[in-house]
Amino acid sequence: MSQLSRGWKIIRIFAPKMEKIRFDVVGLYHWDLRDRWKEYATEAVGRELVLQPQPENMKDPYAVRAREGSLHVGYVAVTDLDAVYQALKGSGRQRLKGVVVESNPEPPVLTVEAEVEAIDWTYEPFDDSVYAGWHYDGLPLMPKKLEQLKDLTEDLMEALERGAMQDEVTNRDAITGMTERLLETNLYDVSREMTRARYRIERLLSAQEDPALKALADRLRHQKGMLMNHDSRDQVARYLFVELPQELLRKGFLKSHYTYDNRLDGLESQLVSFPYQLYDKFLNDPVDFLREVYYHHVPRKFLFPLLSGIVLMILKGRVKIERWGREGDTEPIRQIENLLMPQSPTDGETDGETGGETDAETDREAKMKQGLKTLMEKTDARGILIINQKNLWAAIMCVLVFEYHVTEIDMKAFCRKMDEWGFGKESGYTNYCDYASIAKDSDYATRGFPDWRGDSTKHKRMVAAVISTREILRPLIGRK
Repeated sequence: MSQLSRGWKIIRIFAPKMEKIRFDVVGLYHWDLRDRWKEYATEAVGRELVLQPQPENMKDPYAVRAREGSLHVGYVAVTDLDAVYQALKGSGRQRLKGVVVESNPEPPVLTVEAEVEAIDWTYEPFDDSVYAGWHYDGLPLMPKKLEQLKDLTEDLMEALERGAMQDEVTNRDAITGMTERLLETNLYDVSREMTRARYRIERLLSAQEDPALKALADRLRHQKGMLMNHDSRDQVARYLFVELPQELLRKGFLKSHYTYDNRLDGLESQLVSFPYQLYDKFLNDPVDFLREVYYHHVPRKFLFPLLSGIVLMILKGRVKIERWGREGDTEPIRQIENLLMPQSPTDGETDGETGGETDAETDREAKMKQGLKTLMEKTDARGILIINQKNLWAAIMCVLVFEYHVTEIDMKAFCRKMDEWGFGKESGYTNYCDYASIAKDSDYATRGFPDWRGDSTKHKRMVAAVISTREILRPLIGRK
């Protein structure tokens, strides 16, 4: 063998083994692509992006900007920042270069793959000195399933890292079961640790040979994309700040625990002093509050006491929320305000007559039916019916489900309800509510209006139907 060939052999032996990471880039329609983000996303696969930390970013000093040349494309998703910084640290780089390997045009998300020398999974990029001195000495009130989530994620990571056990089928089944449990509950833990664990588990599952485990990795990755979604944050906020307090009351919390009544002022002052004014942001909008938690990468050991304090203040009637979500939903606010109001012995019925709450619901439903009848007869300036196609019921469902909670987010359940109300096939309307027609446009029916994106003629018709539905219903029964 020649000296030259021996040299090449040595180079090949000692060449560093590269690792690959994947992460999402979001926010395309906010920056340089605002006028053509859809076209860019459609043709994005194969493009090379530069990922560069942006410590001067006032909103999030840990933000990582994605650009193609001088074109500002977007930002790395908040949920993936850990992995980017750990790859930068492990490889000793100041920035990364990656290639778009997958693109979802609506909503626009680019999945980028970068090759790096090493990843330092132990690196902690976030500075927690801001929490120095903060404490909360009230009662821990997080539900057991969230307390157990940490144990679940650690057990799952250990099983995946340990590799195949002696009984491979049992190991696979155990991993599948734990991952399914994680998928059911992890959205409700918005801490930094859960974000990190979710990414690590997804990566470990992707490396498995079993196709079923790889499919679980895909489910985790797609669910991760929901974390910053408005509807997902609304779901989590409803659980933490409406359903959890109700559950604690049903279990007799006020009778079985020390009341804290003589310490509420002090405990509330501890919450007010939480860094980044997060308690004030909760009082302003609980749904947006969860986004702020992500932006500030709040660790679990500080977030859970903050959430416990918030729940305690709700239980003690000390919370006055200004708004709920983008559209100013009032229903969860009303539930929180009425949480401690005494209930009548017969759940709203006295002396054989329907109580006020039931009367109000009956009146609300009657007004909603009348509003829908008006909508079905409404025409535009040219005399054409606003609801001139059956698929426009997808837009009506969006309003009735997301803004008035007529049914769950279930197209069949909604169609059954509309049939009961007299807007189904037997109604006599040409453009009646029809499941097959709504299902063709399920993206409009099953997503909140603020999350719609598009510029097609159909999209404009859907938007017009939403606007007309709101214009009729809001004067009759309020915004929500």
